[in-house]
Amino acid sequence: MRSVLLGAATGLAVLFTVVPPAAARLTTRAAQVAAPEAGNTGNAGNVGNGGNAGNRVVYGWAVRSGNSAFSITPRRAVHGHVGESGLLAWELGRKAGAPLTIRYTGRLDFRQVNRTCGRPSAGYPYDTSDRSAYGTRRCSSAHLRKLLKDRIAVRVEYTGALVAVKVRELVLP
Repeated sequence: MRSVLLGAATGLAVLFTVVPPAAARLTTRAAQVAAPEAGNTGNAGNVGNGGNAGNRVVYGWAVRSGNSAFSITPRRAVHGHVGESGLLAWELGRKAGAPLTIRYTGRLDFRQVNRTCGRPSAGYPYDTSDRSAYGTRRCSSAHLRKLLKDRIAVRVEYTGALVAVKVRELVLP
């Protein structure tokens, strides 16, 4: 709906309201219902996509799926404190979608929790994480490939073509 105010300079106030036809309104509403928000995969706890409008974010367990690719089943992620310790951690809940196979390249920005790249997380105080409980140790895609022999909990930012841009290992309780 669009309103236009005419004749304000002469003291006359004429208000025209333009209403689109009913068919156009239904089409627009159906498109809004069918297409979710950009960058949102429907995960609870989705903290955004880092300011990149075309990228999407998914949380879940990643497992290697061929060369330079991994499979991830989207999970609902909840960020919170561990007991009375005050340490922050992520908890991956029930499934939130169909499995995705995401490719990655050598330019991937991969951050791991363990201080030694390519090794599974060792636990506090041997871990490096930020205040959002993501890994901060910058590692290469070869280290990610090594870790994907087993499953790892990750936050993946990927493009519409299912190519990973950023992978962050999650701190788990």
